[in-house]
Amino acid sequence: MKKVLFLLVALSLLWGYQQSVNVASAHGGSYRGPAGEVPPGQRDPKDPQPPPENPGAVTPGPGGPPVTPPDNPGSGDDGGNDTPKPKPPQPTGPVGPPPGGAVATPGGKVARPKPMSFENWLFWWNYNKDEILNLKAAVKAMEQKTSTRASEHFFGDSGDRNRSETQAPTEAMIQKEIVPALLKVVADKNIHADIRGGALIALARCGGSKAHVKTFFEVAKPDSGEDKVVQESAILALGILQIKEPEIRQFLISMVDNMDVPFRARCFSAISLGLLRDNDPSVLACLERCLNGRESTPDVPVCALLTIGMIGDKAQVPTLMKWLDAGRVGRNKLGDLEKAYLVGALGKIGDPQALKAVEGTLRKKDLYTQRSAMIALGQIVPQAEPDVQMDYLKKLAAYLKNVSDTTAKNFGIISIGRIAGQEGATDQVRNAGVTLLTDQFKNGGKTTERPYAALALGLVCFESSTDSVKPKEVKYKVSALIRGELSRMKGDKTALGAQAIALGMIGDTDKETIGLLTKILQDRGADKKLRGSAAVALGMIGDASAKEAILTALKEREDRDLRVDTAVAAGLLRDSSAVAVLVKVLDDPKASQFVLGSVALALGQIGDHKAIGPLLKILEPEKTNGSYPDLTRALVSVSLGQIANRNDIRVLFQISKDINYRASVSALDEVLTIL
Repeated sequence: MKKVLFLLVALSLLWGYQQSVNVASAHGGSYRGPAGEVPPGQRDPKDPQPPPENPGAVTPGPGGPPVTPPDNPGSGDDGGNDTPKPKPPQPTGPVGPPPGGAVATPGGKVARPKPMSFENWLFWWNYNKDEILNLKAAVKAMEQKTSTRASEHFFGDSGDRNRSETQAPTEAMIQKEIVPALLKVVADKNIHADIRGGALIALARCGGSKAHVKTFFEVAKPDSGEDKVVQESAILALGILQIKEPEIRQFLISMVDNMDVPFRARCFSAISLGLLRDNDPSVLACLERCLNGRESTPDVPVCALLTIGMIGDKAQVPTLMKWLDAGRVGRNKLGDLEKAYLVGALGKIGDPQALKAVEGTLRKKDLYTQRSAMIALGQIVPQAEPDVQMDYLKKLAAYLKNVSDTTAKNFGIISIGRIAGQEGATDQVRNAGVTLLTDQFKNGGKTTERPYAALALGLVCFESSTDSVKPKEVKYKVSALIRGELSRMKGDKTALGAQAIALGMIGDTDKETIGLLTKILQDRGADKKLRGSAAVALGMIGDASAKEAILTALKEREDRDLRVDTAVAAGLLRDSSAVAVLVKVLDDPKASQFVLGSVALALGQIGDHKAIGPLLKILEPEKTNGSYPDLTRALVSVSLGQIANRNDIRVLFQISKDINYRASVSALDEVLTIL
């Protein structure tokens, strides 16, 4: 994650150390979890590599490209060279307190907030929240509510709608305004690689045309001479584009098979095949070659197994079970990491015939595989018969009592929520799941099991569509339990955020709940993550009375994540007035890089067409005399792609949903950073 790390360093220098989800935009993305906040002593060797705790004191010049600091030792993120790198230089001067983060002590020293561990609920939430929030669907709902011509709904062909009354961009806006600007950026090799990488991903999200395939091929081919970030972005764009054509398939297969191509480019090629869900025999044969050959790193076989899972072909389940039983593929013995992704593939496919094979791995000592198995049960069991579901709820309850690994336990808690919260769950299954989760919520650890139990209870009650109706008596019971605990405001404040999110998932419209969440949001002295969670919860609930409090918090400049969370909340409430507030900030000559970056990301989250013009002005330096730094422009390219995205749920969510983020390789880490 070399490019990701250097942007994280730049952000840390410009914005200060933040106890938040760190931003990076090497391929147009951001860490999905708070990866920079886990002390090295609490990380397994294959856990995601965080950015440096004390970044180097190298500041980019005004408007100049971000400066690349040395890599972390042993990061192996140079596309194939695993030679250890020197550590980043330590700061040479005093470091000021970050916005919304550390505070000065009486002795003049900066006291950092207590760091997080990977057990924090925010990791799971940031990897899995897309389908729960489904912000694009809220934007579409606003469009359908305000449009007077049904033929011109979201991404319709007409560009004649009243722009003041709509949120989503028309197809004409995308093709005439966004696409030409992105193509111009991609074509200019003098523009910083991170901006071009973000533009390639954004271009793929605009979708709808084979015309871009040639552009992606030219940039992605092995002899393109492109910066590796740009090349990798073009490779991934072929999958995001969602055009399943033989020429794309053959290009990606040739990249995966080419041992002279850097391993990360090969991994991105495999993942793109998975994004296309291409189950052509030639694809599956290619992926098996990755597992049966000799690789210098585990990245390629891990990504090959992930891809098999994303393709979702049930015909592959017997083969995967055979590999798992033998512990090898052909001549290659599978390690714990590879087996974890093999089990993960079985989970993504979701065929009940794999249940016993997956369950069997829980009795072995492979820690990564155990964690993946806990996740996989939550994916497979809902596809089984009700009596089998009841049986596995009992088994999961027993495992939770005996398992010593906190991560495995947390994943098991979520799986109970997945089983009990499935569409069509019987009353017996649902009630049994609620009973188990209530016990974990009442008696589990305040910063570990309890937040995950709250989220799992939220999954049980979550209604994913208007056709999804959960029993009111269950929702009332769970809401009262969680609301009562949250109102006490006892324990770790960030952990309490999971309870706020759970109330949002339940859709609890009780006045007491609305009042409690609003009070938390309005308390400027409260934990910023808790306030952000309260804002998102209010957005999910959809109570219009919260708009004023959300807009007020949106105007605060001290915390980037709070701004993004409140922007998401405004989008969920379909409040387009938030866009005017944010766009005004972009024109403020005194706005810091921190503020500009947070505004760009927030506008992308809302997805309103009124942000297109102001964002394009920043992306194209000739319109602003180059007054905006490259880092801001990279984030703007990301934002434009989010606004133009055709899909309700990001294509890349296929990867992050129910990912075992504790079993990590560098190539996959990089993909997971993309917004």
